[in-house]
Amino acid sequence: MIFNRNKLKIKSESLFDNLDLAPHPWRKSVVISAAGIIASGWTSNSKIFLLSSDGYSVSDQLTGEIEIRNYDEDNTAMDKLSSDNLEFRIDEINQTIKVFGLRGGNGNHVTSDFWSLDSFHPGLENQIIGIRNLKERNKDIKYWRNYTLLKLERLEYDTLKYGFSNDEKYFGIFGSGGAEIFCRE
Repeated sequence: MIFNRNKLKIKSESLFDNLDLAPHPWRKSVVISAAGIIASGWTSNSKIFLLSSDGYSVSDQLTGEIEIRNYDEDNTAMDKLSSDNLEFRIDEINQTIKVFGLRGGNGNHVTSDFWSLDSFHPGLENQIIGIRNLKERNKDIKYWRNYTLLKLERLEYDTLKYGFSNDEKYFGIFGSGGAEIFCRE
């Protein structure tokens, strides 16, 4: 059999053509704009923690309102990171929280009721985050089709971290430009 490559037409499918809103019961609750985020996390009451070279903030997970803003005027914020870069001490609320970001950690990717977050890399330097419930027995041969690929409002599709909050009522996608937070309806 002679194979003629010129006559073969392969339809290329881009993951970016399949971006969508979060599936029920999830919805986007807030978009937090920030610059130069290097770590993020959740406080014990699911507030959003963001760390940059300019200090850190703790924001409300439903409104995005900043509740704590430390501009790191005494240049000690980085000293509050644990030596393994997986915890951060927030003195204002007397809590040490787990963090994930560019320096370490990766967030909680599965809830106790089987919601799962995963990342997909459609190209060099691109990253898309998807969500699905593992109880649904989707078995598409293209693994990414088993997920709802999330459309982002503000963040660029590169170097993203993501994870569920401790109480599993929220999940966040975090990038150098801030955070996009989703909550259960």
